[in-house]
Amino acid sequence: MSIRRWIGVIAALGIIGTGLLLSNNPRENEPPESHSNSDTTLTLTRDDIVGQWRSVVENPAHKNTIARRYMRHTFFLDGELVVENEENSSVSSNWEYDNGTFVVTRTSGTSEFVEHFKMIDHNTLEKILFQSVVNGEPLASYNPEDQFIRQGSNVEESMKIIGIFETANSALDFIDPNSLAVGSSYTLSRQTPVMPNYVLSDLAEIGYAQSGQSIEILEQKLVENIVWYRIETGDREGWVNSIALFGQELN
Repeated sequence: MSIRRWIGVIAALGIIGTGLLLSNNPRENEPPESHSNSDTTLTLTRDDIVGQWRSVVENPAHKNTIARRYMRHTFFLDGELVVENEENSSVSSNWEYDNGTFVVTRTSGTSEFVEHFKMIDHNTLEKILFQSVVNGEPLASYNPEDQFIRQGSNVEESMKIIGIFETANSALDFIDPNSLAVGSSYTLSRQTPVMPNYVLSDLAEIGYAQSGQSIEILEQKLVENIVWYRIETGDREGWVNSIALFGQELN
């Protein structure tokens, strides 16, 4: 089994805390799909969008700039998307993966909104479609061409960040699991699977760190665009991936 297939299993274990999650979705058992973007071929799985994405500022006076929180998109592993559209509020939608396209849907009263996202590369996301239907009648359908940069990525490090929301804290301002510091310690907020190695051959080898336990980051390794950490907790060492840590209140 490939590393990415194992990542899906490990991430599921991290979400439910105990036991194994057996999916009824046949798409999740398919191999990763390849999609052409410009001159390169991007291999995608459903989990690749999980994380936080900062909005690229379109104002020409702020070139190479992203917004710290305004329109930040947070994609959760369980299929929820949270968008911070105002200073102290957010909008929640559902998302699913469909043949290289991430489809977001939201209903409000008699209105339905559909958005399509494509990953240009593993750190760049683009909204390619917005549709709205009100009372069963189509109201709008266009390509907004909005771009987003993965929070914590090397692409983000090369850009300026502007704070549009300055007076309120966000519940989504948690520690980014993709950029934990080697040598630092973090406290887990839920049960987390710990593997003996980032390449796993037997599910029976998976152990667990419990909620409230502290982990020390000993090493960081990028494997097929997924961040893995060699950690120490108590008297044992092991490996956890950033997907299993995402959404936890690390501190």
